[in-house]
Amino acid sequence: MAYTYEDKIAFIKKLYCAARVVSDETGCSWELVLAQAAQETGWGEKILPGTNNIFNIKADPGWKGESRVFNVWEKVNGRKIWVDAPFRVYPNIAAAIRDRVAFLRDNPRYAKAGLFNAGVKGDLKGEAQALKRAGYATDERYAEKLEELFHGRTMRRSIAEAKKQGCGPVLPVIEIFFKDGAKVAIAKAKVHVTHGQRSFDAMTDASGSLAIKITPLATGKLELKVFDDRKKAWIPVDPVTIPRPVKSLTVTLVAPTFTVATSTRVHDKAPAAANKPAATKPTTHPTATHTTKPAATTTPAKSGAAATERYTIKKGDTLAKIAERFKVRYKTIADLNNISSPYIIRPDQVLLIPKHDASPAHTPATHPTTTQSTTTPPPAAKKPADDEPGLVDQGIKGEQTMFADFMTSLHAVYYRDDQDKPKTDVMPVIHAPWMKVAEEEFKAKVKRIAGSGHHQHIREYFTATSFNNHRAAPTDETAWCAAFCNWCLVKSGFQGNDSAWAANFKTWGRPTKDNKPALGAVAVIKFSNGTHHVTFVAGLSKNGARLATLGGNQGDSHGVTHSHIGVGSVVCYRYPSNYPDYPEDYILHDVKSDGAALTAASTH
Repeated sequence: MAYTYEDKIAFIKKLYCAARVVSDETGCSWELVLAQAAQETGWGEKILPGTNNIFNIKADPGWKGESRVFNVWEKVNGRKIWVDAPFRVYPNIAAAIRDRVAFLRDNPRYAKAGLFNAGVKGDLKGEAQALKRAGYATDERYAEKLEELFHGRTMRRSIAEAKKQGCGPVLPVIEIFFKDGAKVAIAKAKVHVTHGQRSFDAMTDASGSLAIKITPLATGKLELKVFDDRKKAWIPVDPVTIPRPVKSLTVTLVAPTFTVATSTRVHDKAPAAANKPAATKPTTHPTATHTTKPAATTTPAKSGAAATERYTIKKGDTLAKIAERFKVRYKTIADLNNISSPYIIRPDQVLLIPKHDASPAHTPATHPTTTQSTTTPPPAAKKPADDEPGLVDQGIKGEQTMFADFMTSLHAVYYRDDQDKPKTDVMPVIHAPWMKVAEEEFKAKVKRIAGSGHHQHIREYFTATSFNNHRAAPTDETAWCAAFCNWCLVKSGFQGNDSAWAANFKTWGRPTKDNKPALGAVAVIKFSNGTHHVTFVAGLSKNGARLATLGGNQGDSHGVTHSHIGVGSVVCYRYPSNYPDYPEDYILHDVKSDGAALTAASTH
């Protein structure tokens, strides 16, 4: 199919945000990045497939990343010959742009040509001329051509459309949940944010949340104050440190003197005796400084004792360590013991721990809102007052639900270290957020429509791939499992591989730890006939032989389904490159499918 003008526009739109982000990180000209990428690849038409190598950089002996050999032509002694040459493979476009900067920086001749000099670095014309002086290209008009290309009509239109589209999905976000001393969300409140010399006012939403986008060069702390409308005063809260390297973050901050509402937190009167749940006594909320010993929570629920064991917290224990030790999710331990966020645990506190092997048979897991009918918390357990909307209590059977954790934010856990000093641990709850996106598509009952019809959702999945303009893409006849995975990843703010071919996911992102199945990992499946399929990992059978999946183009109707397949058919498990390696992601449970077949025939 002919490469069109619209294909050129789409190519620059795909590069624009990544170029701006890397420019912020390095100070180099993003304008030159776009111009060079268009020049080197014919506006994206000649990119080596599956590489994201938009500058056609070869894999020299010093290259430590992935590479792929292609048969290409080169001029040798004035003659055009075909050779097999290795080229660099990148997980995404941003990685390719960063490597271009590193490639130029590590080669002394570009610095000697003044590429990184003040007044040159960051300037399109100056950088282009420096590249020409360094012999980057043999064309005498190379610098002028790059300038002309950037200022041309096609590039101007492409950038205008890219700006209209926006770069929100690629910019890191710090999401802050504000709560008063009683852990009640501070909704619709004015917040004053200061970062260095800059400051601005914003407002929390109905859930007490405020999202702040940050640039890759941001450093230091965000100083925050929330306005108490009753007292007519600004209440300071703890500052938020911007992580390095910059990445998205979710935190909960408590303003202990805020007057939205009042309540008490249950404390222990004295340390609990060994093997005995602690007695409790209501007292006032501790201050945010945590100079006193962290308080215990209410007495653990007694129901379900036959399926639990007791554990006495030791100095240095964190909720994450305890959860990993017993192979359960920390949220399950917290809910079973009536510990609500922000969580407080202390030495000598006795916890009820669900016995993993005692878990009952699993029920079908669908959308988070449906888990209430299949998830039964212990009768004595009380739903924490500060649960986020849509969250369901998780007792012993709560381990069997797939998606309940996706509805909450990160939590702060206060504990004591080995020296009995107060510490804070931020616990991630939102694991593999693209699974929530995929589950919504399952709920929408997306499936292939036979004949000349098509499902609009499936057409949209292909917009996350370079296959979008292929003549077969607008119909349901094209295999769309890879397009579905890419779309779910992009919708949740992660980078896919831009490919509609399932096998290309084998080199995308990064492998899971020891290539083990993990929640939300892309499982690349190879059938006996040589064809491939990709789907998301949702669970694992108790004997480790069968994988529970959630993916597109599965089942008899070629839809978004929950299916099972033997682990022997999986070639590899892959995560996005910038997705953290959480130990809890490797705690998988058996989840029943909706009866959808996962075979070569049902996926192609």
